[in-house]
Amino acid sequence: MEKKKSAITQTLTQPDASDRLFTRAEVAEYLNIGTTFIEQLRRQGKLPSYRLSGKCIRYKKSDCDVLLDHCFIVRPAKSAKKGEI
Repeated sequence: MEKKKSAITQTLTQPDASDRLFTRAEVAEYLNIGTTFIEQLRRQGKLPSYRLSGKCIRYKKSDCDVLLDHCFIVRPAKSAKKGEI
């Protein structure tokens, strides 16, 4: 029983870096988008949020990373015209 208690304590005191909580301004800086767009994503359910108390809303870094993975579009480079390098 003692081992479980120490494992729980260790988890609570040393959270995973992906579980870091961001403010809306920090998310905006991390994703390089505006705070208004973050609010739209939250209301659309595309970016999960966590209400700590009252108006205090936070976002998990891992959720921001998932959003990036799903929204990232790779566009092929334009092919050069004949005679151009």
